[in-house]
Amino acid sequence: MGDNNNSIHNYYSPNDLYNKIIEGLDKLGIDLSNVTLDDLQPVDEFHIRGDTATNELIALSDFTPDQHILDVGCGIGGSTRRLSHETGCRVTGIDLSDEYIDVAQRLTQLLGMKEQVKFNACSALDLPFDDNSFDGVWSLQMNMNIEDKQSWLSECYRVLKPGGRAVFYEVCANENAPLHFPVPWAQDTSMSFLVKPDAFRDVLKSAGFEITDWNDKTNLAQKALAHMQKPVGKPTLPALGVYLLVGEDIGTKAYNLHLNLDEERVSLIETVGVKPEA
Repeated sequence: MGDNNNSIHNYYSPNDLYNKIIEGLDKLGIDLSNVTLDDLQPVDEFHIRGDTATNELIALSDFTPDQHILDVGCGIGGSTRRLSHETGCRVTGIDLSDEYIDVAQRLTQLLGMKEQVKFNACSALDLPFDDNSFDGVWSLQMNMNIEDKQSWLSECYRVLKPGGRAVFYEVCANENAPLHFPVPWAQDTSMSFLVKPDAFRDVLKSAGFEITDWNDKTNLAQKALAHMQKPVGKPTLPALGVYLLVGEDIGTKAYNLHLNLDEERVSLIETVGVKPEA
């Protein structure tokens, strides 16, 4: 594992995460025998606009119950499970963090979804699957942490069946630089590898994808984070939240993301690429 992968792996590998989530559910008075996807949403939909964005992407995906989808960069499996639940499709999730994958598996078992949703710990740059293995690909906010975008997108293309659709929801650079750090995906520049939307589009095309949808969601991201205030003093944290994934400075990270969006330092893109029929 290279230096960048080590840093990213360590950043996304909090200790004792599953038990902390269970403790949070207990504090909220949630019966573990009846946990729902919505109960877990505050902690397991770790991307801008959360389950609202997930549901928009599900509608965009056109995935169907007979399909097997690969979720590249699944985290602890929130959108993986939501995708399967809403469409009926089978989903395999992969992530670099073995801690995230362990939690994803245990939460999926808790929800009674282990027959439809599976997980593997591996690198998105070297997927352990045969060519043309999946009917669709789903990848939410991976771009920021991947320097070698060509390998990531080429691997997504390789494992996708001809005619299959790949859904990407990605933070990109914008007109201005540098970024305010830390942000939710990185403490500093050593873990953040943003490119502008046009450059991201070029890599998608270079990997072989035909782009059928390209939607700029920057304005919606700005609205979602417009309420963010600069943190003062020790934060008051909820029983469940994404701070469990990336640290108690999440307020500072979210505020900086808000600044980066408003100052045109980052943008947000959703897109669909299709692998042409042979």
